[in-house]
Amino acid sequence: MDGTGQREGIRPGRRRFWLLGAGTVLVFVLVSLLVGLLAEGFAASWWRRGDPPGWLEVTGLVLVVLGLVLEIAALVGIVRSGSHRADRESRLWAVSWRRRRELARSVRRDVVDSPDDLALLRATAAQMARQRWLLPLLGGLVALNVGQGLLSFAPIWIFLIGFTAVMFAVACRQVPRDARRGEAFLRAHPVDSPVTDLM
Repeated sequence: MDGTGQREGIRPGRRRFWLLGAGTVLVFVLVSLLVGLLAEGFAASWWRRGDPPGWLEVTGLVLVVLGLVLEIAALVGIVRSGSHRADRESRLWAVSWRRRRELARSVRRDVVDSPDDLALLRATAAQMARQRWLLPLLGGLVALNVGQGLLSFAPIWIFLIGFTAVMFAVACRQVPRDARRGEAFLRAHPVDSPVTDLM
């Protein structure tokens, strides 16, 4: 795919991503409303605020503030490092999700099937290497949820805390490993590497 074709494919790829995200949020909101209407008494007991001890409320407040600070610091770091802009203009927006998964799998295994794929593989590897910012972002989310759970003492927060803790644990394992693999791929296949060494 030439440069013009890729540029033309980036905008529809980004639009497709945002439409999918907006549709997903809308479906979750509608399902949540439906569940809330069908299980009114059950839902009310899940949201009912408990009466936490004073020291637990203070701990919750500290965790909420810490979570917000982590989230803001991570977002500022993303913007200042330029990774948001680099990912926004990435040529990977022009390829399908299936193709992206194939490219990520190839980067993880350090395999170049075709010399024509090297540019996309390098873009995938660079994106994987930049994803370390997800850890403070998710860490802030976990701290925020734990703090809110301690402040409200409601059963729903136990579920949210568990969900975000599992998400954070998976990310803590996957993101640094993928970042290391992406960096290793970029070192093994520099921009000026000859095609004959790739086969």
